[in-house]
Amino acid sequence: MRWFKHLPWLLWLTLLTACASNAIALPPTPTPLLGRITFAGSTTVQPLADKLGAAFQAQHPPLQLGIAAGGSVVGIKAMHDGTADIGMASRALTADEANGLQQYQIASDVIAIVVNPSNSITGLTRDQLRDIYLGQLVNWKDLGGPDRMIVPIARDKNSGTRGAFDELVLSNQEPHSDRLQTAVTAGDMAALVSSTPGAIGYVGFGNLDGKLKLLSIDSVTPSPDTVRNKTYQLVRPLLLLTGPLTQPLAQTYIDFALSPEGQALVEADGWVKVK
Repeated sequence: MRWFKHLPWLLWLTLLTACASNAIALPPTPTPLLGRITFAGSTTVQPLADKLGAAFQAQHPPLQLGIAAGGSVVGIKAMHDGTADIGMASRALTADEANGLQQYQIASDVIAIVVNPSNSITGLTRDQLRDIYLGQLVNWKDLGGPDRMIVPIARDKNSGTRGAFDELVLSNQEPHSDRLQTAVTAGDMAALVSSTPGAIGYVGFGNLDGKLKLLSIDSVTPSPDTVRNKTYQLVRPLLLLTGPLTQPLAQTYIDFALSPEGQALVEADGWVKVK
């Protein structure tokens, strides 16, 4: 019965062995992400990239993000030059632009046509919209609206929104009107349209606010449903781009943007998610 005297030690030994086995079975501690990821490009994508970045950094506190804008053309050029890790574009790339780059669509954006809230017009055809920006329609009364001169407002040439609008509405013609004004950012566009009674402009769906009146185009009002069923035609992709000189760390951000959590943030911010 001597073994009975050693029972407590045997129990302790068994317990320690079990603990050791459990310790070995624990998953390894993930290596924290360290470094800095730099962005350049679309002023439309930048605010969304910031929101995604805040959630991403909350999971990886040591990581730094430098999210600059400048327009889609700037972002595409930065990928070819290797001056940023991730480019942002708010339109489809041409074949030359896309050469050597990887493209990741993180959202769909609706190009929403907006007027000043005082305007009685509720919708236009795409042909009417084109004629406004080509200077062939100059007064709202010719469209059933008030006797007021039309003030078309366009984004500047570096804007992805401008590139998409010119392609989808103007067939890549240059807008020309005696009253044409230019807005540098989406915020500038919203401010000009909301403060100019005769104005018409365009903003990304995520940039709509209560100071702008949304128009239907070809009798279809833009919404997530009309984008998904393809009845609303003025739609463009929001892209993240990488190039040959992008550091591998950048892929972790892109993977987050396309994850269920990232796509939930995309939808909550007013864009149409892709997953």
